[in-house]
Amino acid sequence: MSTIILFSNIKGGVGKTTLCANFAEYLSMKGVSVIAVDADLQASLSRHRDRDLEADPGQTVPWAIARLNTLDGKIVKEAMNEYKEQDGIVLIDCPGNLNDNNLAIIYAVADLIVIPMAYDVDTIDATGIFVAVIRRQSKARLVFVPNRINVTEGKAREREMRDETISVLGRLGTVTPRIKQSVVVKRYSTLYPLDKYQYAAVEYTFDRIIEIINQL
Repeated sequence: MSTIILFSNIKGGVGKTTLCANFAEYLSMKGVSVIAVDADLQASLSRHRDRDLEADPGQTVPWAIARLNTLDGKIVKEAMNEYKEQDGIVLIDCPGNLNDNNLAIIYAVADLIVIPMAYDVDTIDATGIFVAVIRRQSKARLVFVPNRINVTEGKAREREMRDETISVLGRLGTVTPRIKQSVVVKRYSTLYPLDKYQYAAVEYTFDRIIEIINQL
């Protein structure tokens, strides 16, 4: 049986596809069997792999990427049943919305939902709405990843809001160490191992997620 992990939020621009790809590579580097499923109609993850292979067609693929058409409920059910029976870890890059009713099928079988977020008001509000909806569809454990965080401390009120947010989200799930705003993280590859700078940028966050996976 696999462990199914979703990367999802209804707020755009929080870096869910980037995190999904980097986490797939991180797991692969540790010898974990992993497959990434691109369930987003924008197909950002799949198109990134296509570009990587076009640039280096001879490179060995370290982990597979599968496309999933969420517009067809029958296909989604069959795919999720198949993924659940596989060994290893299945990462699913979800669409940045909840408009497709078939997404409920994916959320229902998820073991863990990784929710990238930031500390601005709009993202916090959107994340709250997302969690309220997801809680009616899934019993998965929630992991909140503060992502693309500017390390420069803001005003006192901004720091206070951040601490309040961490406290509230901590009662709903686990809040991981932050991932700082960084060009090296955005500049990911679906073919090559993380370099030392990329690894250092995500190590503490990803190790915390792995700890949670081992507790499931």
